[in-house]
Amino acid sequence: MSIVSSSEKDTKHRNDDCKGNCEENDTATQKTITTERRKYCDDLYAVAGDVIKWETSYAGSVKLYNVKKCIFTWTEDNYRRYRNTEACVGTELVASNDIMKENVGNYIKWGNDLATALKNIFKYMKDVKTKLNDLRDAACKLENCKNDSCNCTQVYILTGERPENCDSNEPAGSRPAECSDAKDNLDKLICMPKALGFDADSLFKASADVVGIQVFSNIGTLDPLQKALAEDSKAFDKHLTDTMNTRAGDLKKAQEELVKAVQEATKSAGGLYNKRSDHEGLLCVTKFLCCPNCDCVEDEGDCKPRLGKCKDEICDICEDVKETFCTEGCNDEEESKAS
Repeated sequence: MSIVSSSEKDTKHRNDDCKGNCEENDTATQKTITTERRKYCDDLYAVAGDVIKWETSYAGSVKLYNVKKCIFTWTEDNYRRYRNTEACVGTELVASNDIMKENVGNYIKWGNDLATALKNIFKYMKDVKTKLNDLRDAACKLENCKNDSCNCTQVYILTGERPENCDSNEPAGSRPAECSDAKDNLDKLICMPKALGFDADSLFKASADVVGIQVFSNIGTLDPLQKALAEDSKAFDKHLTDTMNTRAGDLKKAQEELVKAVQEATKSAGGLYNKRSDHEGLLCVTKFLCCPNCDCVEDEGDCKPRLGKCKDEICDICEDVKETFCTEGCNDEEESKAS
């Protein structure tokens, strides 16, 4: 909104020309004109004061408008910041916490199921280790029997090979083809339980370590962390929402005050222009009455009318006014009168 500048020229024109700049006579007509002119001069001085008053009022109202516009712009910018942050960050954070809550619940359930499964595996490995210890003891007993010289003949007959500590000269006899790998099988029955025992020890220790790792992982600690994050997120989103609502109220109030300031500035502008128009009109009247210049008066002798041309010029003015302001109804009215 632009400020209507006060012109020094207009201020100077507030002083009329009714100070004896024109020669005056003592005729009754001149006295009448002087009396009427004095009334217009008084009105001119009063209107000049009104113009100054309205100029000051308009300048103040425009300054107030600019201040209210800045306040509205700043408040609107602050409101948009909180609104956009709440819409993008706050809402997304709350929604993410709902997803995180579901995921943490699943992780804890899976962790508990895994703990139960690992404990069962540990229990099974403990049983396997116990049974393999029995198997290894049996293998040791079998090895002792194999190495016992009292059983060398049976070993010789079973495997087809004479043990080093066997002094028997008894022939092994014919052996079926199915017994060709009897020695290898016997050796495996002795050595494999030992290897399986070591493997059982490794599996037992590994299962114990995995159970410990799972226990120390303690996924259940995620639940209070997730709850704390959810509470903080809700508090943050509530702060954004509350501030946004407060700023919305401030924005509405700032807008109302801005509209009021615009209205006041508009009224001041209208009043200023009206008073300036009145001032210019009175100024022209006083100038005319001070030094009238009536070109339309025709002096062709005492016996001839002098104001006919003035009447014609006034009629021309009437026609101009009618063309400018009259509506279509005026033409219809004139036609009806003519008919």
